[in-house]
Amino acid sequence: MSQQSYAIVAVNTVAVTEHFHRLIEISVIRITNQMEVERFTSLLNPQMHIGAELTEVTGLDDDMVRFEPVFREIAEEILRLLEGAILVSFSDLAYRVLRSEFKKIGYKFVNPTLYISKLVNERFPEESMDLRGLSEHVGIPVNDLNRCDGMATWTAAWLEKLVLNSNQNENHAVEYYDRRMLYQQREMELNSLQRKPGVYYFKDSNDAIIYVGKAVRLRDRVKSHFNSKLEREYTLCEETDDIDFVYTGSNLIAELLESDEIKLHHPKYNIAQKKPTAPFIIASKENKKGYLQLSIIRKDYPDSVNEVYYNRNSVAEKLMEVCKEYNLCPKFSGFHRIQGKCNHEKISNCPSACMGEEDPELYNARVKTALKFLESNLNNFAIKLKGRKEGEMGFVLVRDGVYAGFGFVGMNDQIASPEDFENYLVHKTHSYHTTRIIDTFIRKPQNKSKIIYLDSDVLV
Repeated sequence: MSQQSYAIVAVNTVAVTEHFHRLIEISVIRITNQMEVERFTSLLNPQMHIGAELTEVTGLDDDMVRFEPVFREIAEEILRLLEGAILVSFSDLAYRVLRSEFKKIGYKFVNPTLYISKLVNERFPEESMDLRGLSEHVGIPVNDLNRCDGMATWTAAWLEKLVLNSNQNENHAVEYYDRRMLYQQREMELNSLQRKPGVYYFKDSNDAIIYVGKAVRLRDRVKSHFNSKLEREYTLCEETDDIDFVYTGSNLIAELLESDEIKLHHPKYNIAQKKPTAPFIIASKENKKGYLQLSIIRKDYPDSVNEVYYNRNSVAEKLMEVCKEYNLCPKFSGFHRIQGKCNHEKISNCPSACMGEEDPELYNARVKTALKFLESNLNNFAIKLKGRKEGEMGFVLVRDGVYAGFGFVGMNDQIASPEDFENYLVHKTHSYHTTRIIDTFIRKPQNKSKIIYLDSDVLV
């Protein structure tokens, strides 16, 4: 029975050239000790047009991926899922595309691989039926192979059939570094870490920070670097001369601090969050017929000091909200590109400005009211979190929709007004990434009770 970890990868891509593709969808299934332990699926914005032929096959089009993350925003997550595992895909396409995408963001991607198509050909050399027929013949369910989740599930079934349940001792020619010496040299230091949320720093012999990470359980995460079988991790650990850490009490503060420290120190071994990413904002522009059109654009931070920053999904949802509330045209708000009158599934009462049937002055007045609403409807709240020790509360503060920082308050300290948070606040910089982190946290239903709105009479 195999104890090896496998990471099954399925991709959908847009072909730029015959040998160069961009990702538009990816699924990864992590299997350890013959059990699925994690599954990750995401659409991606390829930053290029998706053709009609691909849309017909997959159902994916430009509108569906417009507000999805670009590859560099999920690169760290993909590496984490592949860590110490053999990359399994049906053909070599997934590996080639990942290698190309990582190269584009400045990282050399190398990973042991296993291709199911090669094993199928070796196992069934005489079979003439197609793969769907062969799957049914050997008892493997055929899912929707046009989308990544279905393709990954199907590939996992083939892996189980050909490798995991095989009595043969498969030799996949995977070569790993032996890093037991590295681990033993630091064993006492690593065991002194606690299993608590925090941020850790790997430093070289010149005391320069070469990697910053965060963890829910610091000891386990730091140890995982030294137990990893990835060449990149071995090099990082070999170069590490000292390890520093900070306990944060909660994973949210750990994520926010990690983001801030990566931008501050630019560690050589970090991939994500090093480059500043411009935020998304709702902008207006008058078209040739005199109507104000709204659109979602990225804008540089120097020009956006007092703007509201959203991630892709948030800004789209906010724009849809004001369209409904102020009876705005879906086409003039970037939600429609069809010829003729709007027929949007979520906005049925288009005012027909797109057909020239409403006076521009009347329509523009509603657009301006909607823009004023966006400027005034900025959230002021704190997020109540677990402290670093007994008798302490952690918090994250957001003012006018902008992340202000985090802090810690003693349970006996009095918080009677929103201004009292300032006395304990560690000021931090608002960014695209901190917005994504906070927005992801507050969207989860289980976290709603942790939000303290600063206009409320009862704060803590």
